[in-house]
Amino acid sequence: MTTHFFFGLAVGFLLFGQPWIAFIVALGALLPDLDREYWFMPSNEYRDEQFHRSLFHNFFVMGAVFLLSPFVSLGMFLHVFLDSFTTVKDRGCEWLYPITRLVKRGREDANGNDEPLDPKERVYFYQEDPKGLLENADPDLREVGKRPVPWRRTYGPALNGQILDQAFLTGSIVVTIVWAVLPGAANLARLSTFFANNLELFIIGFASIALVFAAGELDRRDRAKPVRVPALAFLKVPLLVVGMALAGYGIFSDRLQILKNLQVIGNYWSVALVTLGVVCFVSLVLIKLQTRSGKIATV
Repeated sequence: MTTHFFFGLAVGFLLFGQPWIAFIVALGALLPDLDREYWFMPSNEYRDEQFHRSLFHNFFVMGAVFLLSPFVSLGMFLHVFLDSFTTVKDRGCEWLYPITRLVKRGREDANGNDEPLDPKERVYFYQEDPKGLLENADPDLREVGKRPVPWRRTYGPALNGQILDQAFLTGSIVVTIVWAVLPGAANLARLSTFFANNLELFIIGFASIALVFAAGELDRRDRAKPVRVPALAFLKVPLLVVGMALAGYGIFSDRLQILKNLQVIGNYWSVALVTLGVVCFVSLVLIKLQTRSGKIATV
């Protein structure tokens, strides 16, 4: 989470040069991992469906959030971008969830051997996920058993907390410091003014996320075997309620900006609708072309 925060902050400073935008981007960079706090669904369903890095790690959620705040959406994109560098151990990211769930299997098994094709299926992933790696993923991300798992996610070369992650974190902190102290003291003064004028909303925004995360972590650990936090389990619901209340208050306080964003997008609703229609149409045409005359297509 630290890396996501500072990466969002650094990119916000570099692209926009305004502290309030940079901190909103950093705030957005913290949001996607809320899909790991599965207090809102049964443990079995969460484990079987592998919702972490799916529910909030996809373009569709980013697009919905964009309607409220482009800067929060940018932060979410940066988070998912970094998570895509992680290996199967951390399960990568499912950028196109839930569309990816429409494709049920791969053409090849985890070892690269051809699998028998299903006459009812025309679209496949190229390969199944390596079962050995999935069975050694983080505990709540493991998929065990003989059922093949399509390679739906985008994986990269790094493990969380290792050299690449540390490089992003260190580089982001350095970029943030350099932005603050150069040139002269202008940016540092701008940063001080931001905190002086927006400290309340800043604290509310990040506190709401921290409390919701804390509630989710207590719940997740309380479900673990053996139970690790029975003495603190009673705090789950109060933390969640307070966190959600703070989030609601923050959104209400920023309602004018949100309404302004929606108004701007509403002024171009026809363009947005036509664009969505064109994307859907082109996608269907591509699928039809790739599967014509009984052909088999690979995602």
